[in-house]
This record gives sequence, structure tokens and C-alpha cells, in this order.
Amino acid sequence: MYMSNLKGLFAKYMRDDCTTAEIRLLMQNFNEVGNEAELKQVIAAEMEKDTAVVDDAELDARMQHIYSQLKPNLSPDAEIEKASRPLSGYFKYSIAAAVLIVVSAVFYFYINSGTTNQKGLTAQHQGNDVQPGGNKAILTLADGSKVSLTDADNGELARQAGMVVTKTKDGQLVYEVSDDMAGTTEVVYNTISTPAGGQYQINLPDGTTVWLNALSSLKYPIAFKDAVRKVVLTGEGYFEVAKNQRQPFVVSTNGAGKAQDVTVLGTHFNINSYQNEGVTKTTLLEGSVKVASSSRDHVMLNPGQQSILKNTFKVVEIDATQFIDWRNGNFVFNDESIESIMRKLERWYDVDVVYQGKIPDVDFGGEISRSKKLSEVLKVLETTRTVHFKIEGRRVTVMP
Repeated sequence: MYMSNLKGLFAKYMRDDCTTAEIRLLMQNFNEVGNEAELKQVIAAEMEKDTAVVDDAELDARMQHIYSQLKPNLSPDAEIEKASRPLSGYFKYSIAAAVLIVVSAVFYFYINSGTTNQKGLTAQHQGNDVQPGGNKAILTLADGSKVSLTDADNGELARQAGMVVTKTKDGQLVYEVSDDMAGTTEVVYNTISTPAGGQYQINLPDGTTVWLNALSSLKYPIAFKDAVRKVVLTGEGYFEVAKNQRQPFVVSTNGAGKAQDVTVLGTHFNINSYQNEGVTKTTLLEGSVKVASSSRDHVMLNPGQQSILKNTFKVVEIDATQFIDWRNGNFVFNDESIESIMRKLERWYDVDVVYQGKIPDVDFGGEISRSKKLSEVLKVLETTRTVHFKIEGRRVTVMP
């Protein structure tokens, strides 16, 4: 986008005159690192109109903090490049601009109704804010004993039927064959469970990696010795299955009372099978999978497709990356109801949500980091001026 067009578009945004399409266009520019210098100039020029400026030292400190949060969300190499480079001398905006940058580039939200962008952060919270979730899980061993992976020290946790179970320093559970116990034929099962506000990564002995979302569990044999590699999932999990043409990998679920089996040879996919979602969604990112229900109905998925199981299967074309947002540390909402959004927040922040009054029937879209405090997420939702929130301890009230 040319500089003059970008300046005009940003000025419209500041006046609350942008349509939804224009906001999306502006966000495309925020998300392209190559436009960063021009964007800074445009914002700086706009902010010169603001007379409520604090001293340079405070602005520098504030903007360094904002930039350190903003940079990973703007960079296409965010998974690799985590360090922030020094700020340029002219990158000194008012506190209002700092908030605007974070809201625009990191927490952008819109309502899919063609209305103009609205701003106003009015979320009320009493007492302590609610912190985001983290690596928390309980490992239940074959003998029934339980290990809190949240509290356990790094290193070896157990030895079972020829396997060594280890917790790594970066919060992963790893299974490896023990040389001095090789040849054991016993088949035993472990279960890993995440609480509300928890997530965890498991590296299975066949090379498969599984990420569990909050309020989820995975039951699995510690060594795959049968004709199929079968595991049982409740809740939500993202799977990167190690290829083995001779031994298919099967994930069984029974979410919302609808049983299904996902069979693969080696691929990447996500299954959302929470009881309170009403449907089971299987999303394929790579390879191919067969999804079969208990009624023997089945579908084959290609990358970018999702099966939705309610009474029967429905297959839709989707942006698959949206459905592994939690795996990548974000919430991504695309034409999503406030009820659906709040169910996700309930699970990740371990809160109870209640509704008061008639909540508008509108769909939300946007993206925000799962590392933010609950109040920050709610305040951003409030920028739409269609819903408001009150936090009291671990209870969140949604109001019109």
C-alpha cells in the first residue's frame, strides 16, 4: 500500500470511520513486517495531534514494553525470532497510541455486521485479575498412582514395562525404551489429564507428538504392540502422528455422546470433542484421514477440510490454521458467537461464566494471545460495544 493511502486509511480508523473491509485492509498492513517503518511514521504523525504527552523516559519504557509484546505477533518468523530490536528515536507516541497499536495489531476485533470500529475499554473487575493457563497436567500410571506434572521435578518420573517416563525442562512428557528393560511384552496404559487452565505436550514412544488443550485427557499404551496404535481422547488434542504404513494410528473419541474413530497412517490433525460443544470437529492440516462414526458412517478428509459430527457427518472447507490457534498460543475467532468464545475462556482461565440480560446475537472475529490476563481479553471484546463484563473472583458475568 502506498504511503498516502495508508495514512488516509489510518486517519479514518482514528476517526472511527472505517468499515469492516477497511479495518481488515489496515490489519493486513500491520501484519506485514515490511510495512513497519511506514506504519510508525503514519502513527507518529497522527499522534502529534495529541497534546496529552508524558515525558520521554516514561514513553520509552512504555513503548519498549509494548514493542516486546507486539513484535512476536507481527513477525512471520515469530517461532524463531523472539528478541526485539531497539526502538528508533522517533517511536515515541502517547499512551493512547500505545493502546491503539496493541488493540489494532495484536487484539484486532470486529463485528461481522458492517458496522464501524468502536473503541472503549470498560470491563469491570473486582479483586485479583485471572491469570492465563499454563503447562499443567496429571499423569495416571498403570498402577493407579498419580504424578502432578505441574509440580514434578524435571527428569525421570517412572519406569514401566520397558519404558522410561521423563519430564523435560520445557514441560514435555517423553516415553523412551529402556535398554536394561528391553524385551518386556506387558502392555500397560497411562492417562494424562489437563485441568481447566492447563495444557501439555506428550511425546509417545512411536515418535508421535500430542498436544492436549485444557480440560482434556489422553489414554494410551506406553508401547504400541498391537496391530493398530490406538489412543482415546476426551476434550481437544492436536496430533502429529509418526508415519508407519504397517501400523495405523487410531484416535477414539465420544464427545457430546457421538463416538468416532479417526484412522491415519501419519499426518497432522486436530480433534475438538468437548461434551459441551455439541459436535465433534476433526480438522486436517496434512496427509489424509478416515473419520468413522459408531453407526459406520465415514468420510475421508483432505488438508484444509473439517468433518463435523452431530447426527451425521458434514465436511466443510476451512482455514485449518484457525483450528490449531490454541496450539500456537492464540485465540482466533472467526464469525464466532459470544457463547462459543466464553466456553473457550472458561476452559483456559478456569472461570465460571454466567449471562445477565439479553445478549446481542452478533458474531465476533479477531485474534488475541492466550498469554494475556482475562481482563485484557474481555476489554478487547468490549471495544465492540455490544457486550460488557464483570469479573468477581473466578466468576465472569456477561452483560449487554
